[in-house]
Amino acid sequence: MPPKVSVVIPVFNRPTAVCNAIDSVLAQTFQDFEIIVVDDGSTDDTPAAVQRFTDNRIRLVRHERNRGGSAARNTGIRASSATYIAFLDSDDEWRPTKLERQLEVFDRSSEQLGLVYTGTDRVFPDGSVSRQIARRHANLSRALLTGNVIGETSLGMVCRSAVEAIGGFDETLPSCQDMDLWLRLSERFPADIVPDALARVANIDDGGRITSSVSRTVLGRELYCRKHREKMKREGVLYRFLRDSGWCQQRRVRDSRLARRLYLESIRTKPTAPFTCLLLLSTYLPMSWLDQMAEYKRVVARLLGFGPEAYFAKRPAALASAATLQPTTPEDSAAS
Repeated sequence: MPPKVSVVIPVFNRPTAVCNAIDSVLAQTFQDFEIIVVDDGSTDDTPAAVQRFTDNRIRLVRHERNRGGSAARNTGIRASSATYIAFLDSDDEWRPTKLERQLEVFDRSSEQLGLVYTGTDRVFPDGSVSRQIARRHANLSRALLTGNVIGETSLGMVCRSAVEAIGGFDETLPSCQDMDLWLRLSERFPADIVPDALARVANIDDGGRITSSVSRTVLGRELYCRKHREKMKREGVLYRFLRDSGWCQQRRVRDSRLARRLYLESIRTKPTAPFTCLLLLSTYLPMSWLDQMAEYKRVVARLLGFGPEAYFAKRPAALASAATLQPTTPEDSAAS
């Protein structure tokens, strides 16, 4: 009998982190799973680290060359056998009840349900943590046209028939692959949530995450916009995507000229958006002024209780063991 859940873990040159990710799966309260680790052409001892596990539910599949996260996940999907598929990035970890809680939602729902996602604790390099709780959206596919309101692939569990029906991940996108997958799923299948933070996502700028590469992030957003531009127009949200892309150029790439072009395009799409006009004016300010204003904003946010919460401030984010994932409430986490 095939297992009920296939866990797909893509990895590239992360021997320590992927072992922690696997440990967090092995610590699940639900145990009827297989783990498919797809090594995406690693050049270090990552394959050897995975092969040191003796659990026969763990299978290693290897790419001869690095093909990217989407290709690795698609390989994992094809190699899997379960009714449900859960994705876990190699530097993320799960809390012990994640699979159990998501399966409970699938089991009590209709057969058409395609996706169940959870909240997350987002860990920053200084050890501070920002908690994001999953919430329902009246029009999920519309919300996904402008931003990833679900989050990383590590938060989702999908029905095999649904993800196969939409053709899996788009391997042409260098970023935004998760948002693109969630969008295409939500357009054809219902989605539901577990309103708890059941994953731990590492925001570590080590070059391994797609979002740590600014050029790939920007290119991915551009290609995502081209792919779904007509939908954005129909839903009246194209101006917002262009505005957010301008902000990405302005603050991450630090290219005020290109940001200005995107803001102007956004204004042409919707001239009655005053906030876009303010952002356009900000492109004429020195970048150091914007940096200072951003720092003031972070300080105020922390004072008002909106900043990252240091639940795990003394724990190294990238090397956290599965044991650190036991707490499921702020109070329990603080006590640990």
